[in-house]
Formats: sequence, structure tokens, C-alpha cells
Amino acid sequence: MNSNELIALLVTVLLIISGVWLYRRLRRPDITKLYNAKTVLTDREYDFYRTLKPLADEYGLSIFTKVRLADLIEPKPKAENPCWMECFNKIKAKHIDFALADEDTAIVALIELDDNSHSRPDRIERDDFVNAVLENTGYTLLRTYGDLDVIEEFLSM
Repeated sequence: MNSNELIALLVTVLLIISGVWLYRRLRRPDITKLYNAKTVLTDREYDFYRTLKPLADEYGLSIFTKVRLADLIEPKPKAENPCWMECFNKIKAKHIDFALADEDTAIVALIELDDNSHSRPDRIERDDFVNAVLENTGYTLLRTYGDLDVIEEFLSM
């Protein structure tokens, strides 16, 4: 095979690859239409919200749902934290089920609605991390399996 044939072969291969790429690109669906709406709360979380609402109202508190951990806390600045990205990655996709806030939207307490999945080793590790981080940043985290006892006790203090 001489050099002209080799060049022609390479050009042909590149044209085929480019054609395939372009064909796939043009056939690609509109990704904005590849989503479904979903509810913010699960049925269990919504039932708990309805139970919590009168108590929050009694104390003049608002309820925020599904508050992202990264909206409550942030890693210390990079200058004093060589693990900044690792720290951020640990919180960016986690959320707290409910937050009780006063009229100034200051967080009074955070609430996690636990279930049997919290006895799994991966959930225990996650819960231990979240508990420690929130305690270290000054938040009160209340855990419940659905009753209001621990929340009523905290609010009445």
C-alpha cells in the first residue's frame, strides 16, 4: 500500500467516524423532555408533615422540607482546609427531611424521619457523619420514627 492509498484510507475512516458521530448527535432526543415530575415528599414524609404542621403552628414555626445539607453548612475555606472538595462532596447530595424555622427563617431544629433502613451499615455510617457534622456546626438534629414526642420535648424547653 503506497502513501496515497494510506492517506485515502485514513480520510475515509475519519469521514465514516465523523458521519457516525454527526448522525448520532442529530438523532439525539431533546434531553429536556427526558424527565418526569415527582412529588417532593414521599407518602410517609407527607403524613409526618401533616402531623408536624399543627405543632409547628402552635410554636409559630415554619416547616421547610428536603433541605440540602450544603444549604445549611459549608466546608471551612480552602486556605485552612486542604480537604475542601472532599468535604463538599460529602454534603452536596445529602438532605435533611424537615427544618423548623422561626419567623426570621433562623433554623430552630432539624428533623430526620427515620425508618428501618437506618439500621443498615451504610445508613448508620451516613447518619453518624450527619449527626457529627450538624453537632459540630451548632445545629440541633432530632430523629424520630414518626412520633412527635422528641420534637414536643425540645420545643417546650
